[in-house]
Amino acid sequence: MKAFIHKLSEILDKISGVICATILAGLCLIIVYSVVMRFIFNSPVTWQYELTLVGLCWAIFIGMPMTFHKQEHLRLTFVTDKLSPKVWTVYMDVIDLLLIAFLVAGIVCSVSIIKSTWSTYYKTIAIRNGVYYLAFPIGCAFSIVHLIDLILNRKPEDAPKAKQELEVA
Repeated sequence: MKAFIHKLSEILDKISGVICATILAGLCLIIVYSVVMRFIFNSPVTWQYELTLVGLCWAIFIGMPMTFHKQEHLRLTFVTDKLSPKVWTVYMDVIDLLLIAFLVAGIVCSVSIIKSTWSTYYKTIAIRNGVYYLAFPIGCAFSIVHLIDLILNRKPEDAPKAKQELEVA
């Protein structure tokens, strides 16, 4: 089970990376195209704003799990750096379990929003409004897998070493 979760975490991280890279490259092209059309040809692109909005949402929420996988998400370490390795392990497990609970709640709550917006479309692009909100539960599900992998593979040896204070003579 531990090996399966770890492999799944690796696969989801690669999928997230490909999706984010593709979306961000597409957004760069769309924005450049829009700027050229507006300022050179004096013909603004009406669909660019909504497509950029959807793309950025997807890049953010599909990119979120990548920070968990690489353990680069924002956290305050001034407390955890002072803990002993065993206490650090328990503390980090509790924090990750709380994060999982928050992400599960996010998935549950987002389902009703997706359902309520699925029947409507954006005004300038042929995409359902629910697609905008769909990125959040997908990102939460990917993040949950990464956090479970972190919990299963965390060891006291992974705790950060206490930094030595430099003494000024």
